[in-house]
Amino acid sequence: MLKAVVVLVLTVGSFGLFAYNVRKLVLLLLAGRPEALLDRVGERTRDVITYVFGHQKVMEETRAGLMHLVFFYGFLILQLGHAEHVLSGMTTGVLQHPFELSFLPAPLYQAFLFSQDFTAGLIILVGLWALIRRWFHLVPRLEPRSADAEIILSFIVALYVTFFLYTTTQIAMGGPQGWFRPFATPMGNALAGLGSLNATLHEVGYWGHLFVFLAFVNYLPYSKHAHTMAALPNIFFHRQGPRGKPSVIDFDTAEVFGWSKVTELPWKTLLDSYACTECGRCNAACPAHLTGKPLQPRKVLHDIKDNLKANAATIMAQQAAPPPAEGATPPEPKWEALINKEAVAHGGADGPIKVAADGMYLSHGSIHVDEAWACTTCGACMQVCPVLIETVPSTLMEIRRTQVMMESDFPQELAGAFKNLEGQGNPWGVPQSEREKWAEGLEVPTMRDKQEVDILFWVGCAGATDDRAMKTQKALVALMKAAGLNFAVMGCEEKCTGDPARRMGNEYVFMNLCKENQEALGKYKFKEIVTTCPHCLNSLGNEYQDYGAPKWKVRHHTELLAELLEKNRIPLKKDAPAEKIVFHDPCYLGRYAQVYDAPRQSLKVLNNVELVEMERTRERSFCCGAGGGRLWMEEHIGKRVNVERTEQALKTGAQTVAVGCPFCMTMITDGTKAKGADENVKVKDVAEIIAARLTTPK
Repeated sequence: MLKAVVVLVLTVGSFGLFAYNVRKLVLLLLAGRPEALLDRVGERTRDVITYVFGHQKVMEETRAGLMHLVFFYGFLILQLGHAEHVLSGMTTGVLQHPFELSFLPAPLYQAFLFSQDFTAGLIILVGLWALIRRWFHLVPRLEPRSADAEIILSFIVALYVTFFLYTTTQIAMGGPQGWFRPFATPMGNALAGLGSLNATLHEVGYWGHLFVFLAFVNYLPYSKHAHTMAALPNIFFHRQGPRGKPSVIDFDTAEVFGWSKVTELPWKTLLDSYACTECGRCNAACPAHLTGKPLQPRKVLHDIKDNLKANAATIMAQQAAPPPAEGATPPEPKWEALINKEAVAHGGADGPIKVAADGMYLSHGSIHVDEAWACTTCGACMQVCPVLIETVPSTLMEIRRTQVMMESDFPQELAGAFKNLEGQGNPWGVPQSEREKWAEGLEVPTMRDKQEVDILFWVGCAGATDDRAMKTQKALVALMKAAGLNFAVMGCEEKCTGDPARRMGNEYVFMNLCKENQEALGKYKFKEIVTTCPHCLNSLGNEYQDYGAPKWKVRHHTELLAELLEKNRIPLKKDAPAEKIVFHDPCYLGRYAQVYDAPRQSLKVLNNVELVEMERTRERSFCCGAGGGRLWMEEHIGKRVNVERTEQALKTGAQTVAVGCPFCMTMITDGTKAKGADENVKVKDVAEIIAARLTTPK
């Protein structure tokens, strides 16, 4: 009877403490800014099935995925055994026989025992292997070693070692055994010779298992293993729609643009920080981190969680405080800063923040502005995250917004780009009247002349103002004319879509450009928009609707070309020289627009073309370094991203690097020059490669 009382008190007390801590955690998360994420319930339920129970993203890394699969389904299977274990203790001395599932039909009970023993044994093996991977630095992305992770794995191993001590001594004392107990039976038979000592060991196993189980339960809310509670709701509530889309600001009512303290973050972003499994896949994919920049997406999430914990007392006090008297202004509490602008010790220079060998800033609980400005917004971290965390739009871009629109504190190189975007409608400052010069002598029709067309060719700022990008536009015009397409351009009425402004944190400029372009486009009729710039593609197709634009059909020019080639509408030479080509996937074409096949199909149909791939390709492509406004910023820290990507392309031995983005064109071309390879390796847009093979080039 005493055992039953002790087990009851321990269990109720432990789960009561667990419930208290979970409630506290929920209140902290709800202190974040409100965000409505209860639409599309069917899609959200499907995503939970796909990503939680189907482990789709986790299994993209097969070995780690299989390990997690064992832990995930193993714990689900073993919960019934844990319940039996606790209930048997609660009923000892209360019922004639302690509670067990032995009342089930024999085959079912045997299957239950088999599932418990087999799964527990498998988890011990996998848990030990997971510890070895961390102890001996076998997986670089798990660096630096995490004491928290190792404590959790030790808990898991101890939980099932004590389980086997309990079950094997039970067998030694005459408990159920047989073919269905593959691990416990041999060990139990070996212990049979210990006689009465088995009873003592049995109790040690019981209490050890119970204490480890209850301690583990209460460690969860304080550890990285909180993701076991947060991952499912995080996936259910993940932001639907286009990838990487920033939040919309209502400039008529908003008082804060971006955020500077943890409670200004949306509650979903706070939930992200607890859902993070700290697997390190984001770091292993991040081009900024891999080239020695301070940005580590995993650390950003960890810093948010640490900052939330550091401000927990203040948040809880605010929630518990009575409303202030009418007319009274409550004192502003002291907050632990979330954005850090302290000096950094680079190259031995003095500064409070030291830098690790891999470029990471050794600061905790705050996110340094250098981390936010290092981001190329490529979306690689979002692509690989197994719990669908969106660090780029919800955190890093919000810091930029705060710095730009609230603090007017941003890299000096951006001042000119912002001024040009506002004054001239493009980041290079080329007068609006010169946006048609690229087409001189080509007889390119304009919308003001035609009024209605099938295809509105959106040229983009680079295509209209950059000498190298102009060659792509001319090639595409030649191809569209050869195919007999009815198209026109906006000409001097076209302005920058505002993508650079939005990614650099200036939402106000983006909004104004969006409305100006929307007004200009509204005067004409067209069936679809085609553009050579994936950034324009993303803005026009996915983000203009945030500010009232209709849902236009927007396609990348490689999609149009693939269609035309498939229908044999482009006359091509059959005796073109052999060419080995590697295609570089632009981030905003691939991960943002999910266009991977069209540019490759366009190249594969060409005669005498050998298409090869880089190691990092398609969904795992490596950024050129220009996204997120980085085209207008210098790289002062680490290796240049474009040089790293160029080296990856050169390893393939290709004669031509094909691109589908004017930003990528600039960065990869600069990369080949930096590597001294520009004489032997050419960088061309897909349209240029095809146009060079026209039977009658125009």
